[in-house]
Amino acid sequence: MPLHLTPLEHILSCFNLLPTPLLDMPLGPGIAKALLTACELGVFDALNRQPLTREELAARIQCNPQGLQLLLQLLVSAGYVRRRRGLYRNSRMAQRWLNNDSPVSIAPYVIHSPDIVAIWDHLPQVVHENKQVMRMPYEDASDPKMKEALARHYAGLASLAIALGGEIVRRVRIPAQAQQLLDVGGSHAAYSILFCRKYPRLYATILDIQPGIEAGKRTALQMGMSERISFLATNIVQDDFASDLSCRYDVALYFHIAHLLPPEINAAVLKKVVRTLKPGGTLVFVDQITDQTHGSRLASLMVQFMALTTVIVGGTCYPFPVVRDWLEQAGMVDVRHHRLFMPGATMITGRKS
Repeated sequence: MPLHLTPLEHILSCFNLLPTPLLDMPLGPGIAKALLTACELGVFDALNRQPLTREELAARIQCNPQGLQLLLQLLVSAGYVRRRRGLYRNSRMAQRWLNNDSPVSIAPYVIHSPDIVAIWDHLPQVVHENKQVMRMPYEDASDPKMKEALARHYAGLASLAIALGGEIVRRVRIPAQAQQLLDVGGSHAAYSILFCRKYPRLYATILDIQPGIEAGKRTALQMGMSERISFLATNIVQDDFASDLSCRYDVALYFHIAHLLPPEINAAVLKKVVRTLKPGGTLVFVDQITDQTHGSRLASLMVQFMALTTVIVGGTCYPFPVVRDWLEQAGMVDVRHHRLFMPGATMITGRKS
């Protein structure tokens, strides 16, 4: 978070003389709520082009100036907004990550975050019972509230993928002449779009349920890539998609799917995915891998939060040996893991024998 302790505060914290749990509760949730409110109101978008006075900003986002002042003071203290001579402007961090005009804005993910936080309300029950206690929104997309949550979910994931997925695309080595990519459960299509941007001859096919496909079409349209992205409505668990798509693809993506499924289902789906690859084709697997935090406290914290969240909704996170066994049993060779610069996720690649 942008909030920085002063040298004295840092020393007091190191010697356990500062009640640092207050930074997590209630200060942390309070800052999170202020950030969410600012994104929902469009504060960072309004401050994108030029600094504004409080009154000018209030007029832009249709707020009471005095009420807005309370929010602005908190955003300044937290480091998201700067104030100079009565004018407010975005900090460099907010300008890059929270302004929707930025190509790497994660503001949609911030707006989606309360849906994730709501999952954690079930933590006491999970600790007592260690079982699934709620459904994911795409299990009943006909419910209006679920539909709204699902729209936030896909928009948030797409923004995060676009902001952080560039490293994955740079690290994956596929032949320059590759033409066909399969994105299994690719929904928002952001990763496929990034690959297609790098490889001009590449065309992608997204496999997902209908709500995911609708989200992917919106992303492809917004990013001007509709002509190179196609969609196939498929339940990747229940449908035998490999029969129709056998040996057709140069590369397949299995991104952030594994933690939602039991081990035997992952093994079965991955066998179908490998069948769609041409001989020598590449499979790229990305997820939170429990034994690949590399001593990073931040990475460990992010993986453990994901592990907690997925148990609540009926999933789990896996260590590398488990994933390696799935891929090797499916017919992949040269299976290896790759540490990513961004903490919390690991990339695993393999080649079809």
